Amino acid sequence: MTTDQHNPDAESLFTTALRLARANPNGFLTTQDGLGAHTRLVEHVCVDDDGSVWIGTSPRSRKATDVAQRPRVTYAIEDRGAGAYTVFSGQARIEDGLQERLSHWKDSFAAFFPAGPDGDDYVLLRLRPDRIELMDFSRRVHPEPFGLVPAVIERRGARWERTPADRRA
Repeated sequence: MTTDQHNPDAESLFTTALRLARANPNGFLTTQDGLGAHTRLVEHVCVDDDGSVWIGTSPRSRKATDVAQRPRVTYAIEDRGAGAYTVFSGQARIEDGLQERLSHWKDSFAAFFPAGPDGDDYVLLRLRPDRIELMDFSRRVHPEPFGLVPAVIERRGARWERTPADRRA
């Protein structure tokens, strides 16, 4: 792991993105259908060590329907106090196994899913990111030119690698 704060390596960026996501449980999930994008505020249940983000939902929700048809999604999380955000992009899938539902349940979900984690109206979306964008002014993650583009890492097999951010001419 590099110690150069101005040019952190992919591992450092991934660790920073995980830290930000775990500390801020709410974000904006964007899915697609045949008509366009749909973005909504959601609370994620957890973020795994591999970067997978778990989100509870109903199998009859628009987000579940969208993911079943077009699994590519984007999930954006902000830490306003730190002047930071991260965006996880990748393939999502619906997980409806009982063990997964039991292990990814929060008691606060009972208001939305009265039958609990073993009811038929609770499933999970698992987003496994293949691209992460990050900007964090508190940790000096703001590639040159200062703050105009995020740091970007992409999954290559089992590793994360830095990649240039897209920038319009």
